[in-house]
Amino acid sequence: MPRSPAYTDLEIVLQRGEGGVCQAELRFSNPHSDAEVAPVWGPTAIDPEELLPLQGNPAEYGQRLTSQLFDDSGVRELFGRARVASETAGFGLRVRLTVGPSVPELQALRWELLNDPESKTPLATSEKILFSRFMLSQDWRPVRLRSKERLRALVAVAAPSDVEEYGLAAVNADGEIKRARASLADIEVGVVGREESLTLNRLVDRLRDGIDVLYLVCHGVLHRKTGEPVLFLQAEDGTVERVRGADLAQRISELVTPPRLAVLASCESAATETGDLGQGALAPRLAAAGLPAVVAMQGQISMRTVEEAMPVFFQELLADGQIDRALAVARGRVRERSDFWMPALYLRLRGGRIWYEPGFAGEGDEFQRWHAIVSSVRQGSFIPIIGPDVDEHFLGRARDFAVSVGQDEGFPLEKHERADLAKVAQYLSVDQSPKYARDKIVKQMRLAVAQRFPEIDDAPSLSFPKLLDAVIERWEDEDPFKILADLPASVYVTSSGHPMLLKALKAAGKEPAPLLCDWRPSEENHPREPSFDGELSRQNPIVYHVFGVLGKATSLVLTEDDFFDYLIATAEYKLIPTIVRGALTRSSLLFLGFQLNDWRFRVLFRMIINLGGSHQLRDFAHVGVQVDPDEGDPADVERARKYLEQYYGSGYADMPQISIYWGSAADFLKELQRELLTSSAEEYPTAMEDDEDDWLG
Repeated sequence: MPRSPAYTDLEIVLQRGEGGVCQAELRFSNPHSDAEVAPVWGPTAIDPEELLPLQGNPAEYGQRLTSQLFDDSGVRELFGRARVASETAGFGLRVRLTVGPSVPELQALRWELLNDPESKTPLATSEKILFSRFMLSQDWRPVRLRSKERLRALVAVAAPSDVEEYGLAAVNADGEIKRARASLADIEVGVVGREESLTLNRLVDRLRDGIDVLYLVCHGVLHRKTGEPVLFLQAEDGTVERVRGADLAQRISELVTPPRLAVLASCESAATETGDLGQGALAPRLAAAGLPAVVAMQGQISMRTVEEAMPVFFQELLADGQIDRALAVARGRVRERSDFWMPALYLRLRGGRIWYEPGFAGEGDEFQRWHAIVSSVRQGSFIPIIGPDVDEHFLGRARDFAVSVGQDEGFPLEKHERADLAKVAQYLSVDQSPKYARDKIVKQMRLAVAQRFPEIDDAPSLSFPKLLDAVIERWEDEDPFKILADLPASVYVTSSGHPMLLKALKAAGKEPAPLLCDWRPSEENHPREPSFDGELSRQNPIVYHVFGVLGKATSLVLTEDDFFDYLIATAEYKLIPTIVRGALTRSSLLFLGFQLNDWRFRVLFRMIINLGGSHQLRDFAHVGVQVDPDEGDPADVERARKYLEQYYGSGYADMPQISIYWGSAADFLKELQRELLTSSAEEYPTAMEDDEDDWLG
């Protein structure tokens, strides 16, 4: 799949030091190298009072701010070494400025005028050195990237009928919407505020639909006494309704999935005695509320600059998904204008990306093994192995679900452990009881579905299986389970503890046979292999619940201890059904909806590799659908991607080679469906007969 341009990373952190002097800490990292570079600390000479008289001269302001920040020779030298090291390796440099909580007054400085201390060229317009303000947040949710084709935008315009009474210019809603639509070309765009008033509730309701990009156009001011940003939205009758920025941030923080990017587009307005909207003050609040990226206009930016810069910004954003690079290009387009620096980027994404391009690792635009995979599917010699992230459309992402369970119960472990459902379930089982852990997870499942399908009446009171029936009635043609149910598979293996796959197959007119195992040894129970007396067929497929179901406690593998005990039991008693064992070693395996480094996948993968006859798997093409690593430390992301591609793509010893597909299970299944629909059976070979005597004469 296409890769984004490569960048190294330089973080500049400003904090109050001894004697009240502002200190700068510089940390350089190269995600393409394992070498560590020691951080550097040094005092700065930052003086906001000295910069005030220079606000009318952007060039001189930038030079003075640069000399103040890089006053210490050690700080200045590390910046230069980072730039040279990046250039020598053929990479760009991503500079992230963090204004610490001890120096909040520095947030108001015009950092977008900062220069390279050696070349004296502005950082804000460079594609080689990307600059953004890095925001701190207490939001624990990982930032999930979405595929490019699924991006959705919302243009929200507040045009109050009485805004002129506040000394502000009337908002041309039609003109703003037209301009925003032009900027957001090639993205699915919705609009709110043209035919109805843009109230806070209406805005939040539309964001709840799952919006990636919010383009918000409204007036606003800074409150005289508190300095708090206040937005001029609308009441139901179309008049002004003042909304505190803190209230908007709070409502956004309560969303299951907040937008990935918000663009706060200033309206051109007359100068007022209340002043201009402090979007620089609003942006950090929105970032703290969970927005990964906010573009805000500092001051009274001209509409000509907005009209020229924003279409370029979105055009470049769609090119590779990197927000900081896109804004650098947009600023560069208007660099001759005195307000070129006003679009400011407040970022929580260390890699700077908002979307990914689904595809196979290392294969470019064309995956060479589609023929082998489609051929196996057409012949029915394949097994979908279904992981927890296939449930994303009705339960949310597995990691987010685990975090929500743990948060409710005061899960005490480290942040990186909160996304592991096995760890969370282990804690609940020990702190309360195993039954409590199971009941809590089912309750959380009902709540998750109720949040995503508010139109289902009495959703929280329905049993979870009945709730799934209601979800199926509302699913669309591209629903992953619907595509799965339509595939010509005779065996399905699922790691989920719910019956959605069974219900999907029944909805498709098939008669699936569920298989599960009472694997827990006890005085009353001697584990034994599940039996199957029917005839295997595409119309009557087996659904093997490899880790049990929530409704049958003796079958369920849920906690960390369960996984260890399960491995021991399966090794001793060989509990995988014979008919499933045989199919697993003579089929193309499609691992769907797993994180390839999580417990479920690793246990299941090793079980398959240790089956007798697993060497036959090398005759088939296999796929591991892996969501691109979450936005995080770029070094961690790149190393995780490289490790997975090498490990599962190596095919060493008797381990089959698995082609890594970077994307969601939904992405892969839709692409597989397209391949099946656009190709004819004649293009693919038919299966050879298994009767060896015929071939031996």
